[in-house]
Amino acid sequence: MRLQRRARPRVDSRHLLLLKGFLIWMVVAVAVLAAWHYGLLQEVWRTDSTGLSLGITLVFAGTALRGSWHVLRLSRALNHMADVERLVRPDDSAQRSRVAGAEDVSKLPDGCIAEHVRHLQIKARLGGGRLGLDQSLLLDAFEADLRRGQEFGWFVADLLLSLGLLGTVIGFILMLGPISGLDTTDESAIKGALAAMSGGMAVALYTTLTGLVGGMLLKVQGFLLDGAVQELVGRTTRLTEVFVLPAIERNQAMTTIERIQHDAAA
Repeated sequence: MRLQRRARPRVDSRHLLLLKGFLIWMVVAVAVLAAWHYGLLQEVWRTDSTGLSLGITLVFAGTALRGSWHVLRLSRALNHMADVERLVRPDDSAQRSRVAGAEDVSKLPDGCIAEHVRHLQIKARLGGGRLGLDQSLLLDAFEADLRRGQEFGWFVADLLLSLGLLGTVIGFILMLGPISGLDTTDESAIKGALAAMSGGMAVALYTTLTGLVGGMLLKVQGFLLDGAVQELVGRTTRLTEVFVLPAIERNQAMTTIERIQHDAAA
């Protein structure tokens, strides 16, 4: 019995990535507003005497805004990808002999995909009409351009986790410090030591919590960006391998034949 694999349909939305990012940060914004309303954020910043929790929060906010700009940039690239696909892919089998935009890059809207196709055409022209155009290096450069600046988000996510662990160590030091010279016969000294231990434990727990939450949210944003880059690279590879490269190679072959005929006639 022959089994047929059914392709999963792709949702064609011009702002799907932007909507995903907006949905994630709307949930985060609601959670932050609720924590602010009930005084949880103020309690964390007031109790943490080291200031690490406030610093982690500010670093997270700045990095999240920077990541949101990358979400917007990749969302525009996906929109450009959809426009190029509509121009390059023929709607009718009778039009497959000549694909709009595959032979003339000037017909494509400006964007990263059109720039990649332009580089392919330049490489084919400078290659002297050699067939079998390899675009692997250009695809690597294309992916590197898409990922530019995203490594900073992953670095900050790991940094926030490390800062949370640093706050844990500092909190335990603050908690265990008063015990070294504690006079067990002095009741007031014992109360002071317990208060200091409580403050140290609060520092350890609050900094760890802040670092974990900030790091996890940045990793979610990084995962969203990585998925968009992989989708762009995959769709660009399929589009160029199926439609663009054959058109370029056909043009190069025709140019070579015309040059040979001209030389023979001369």
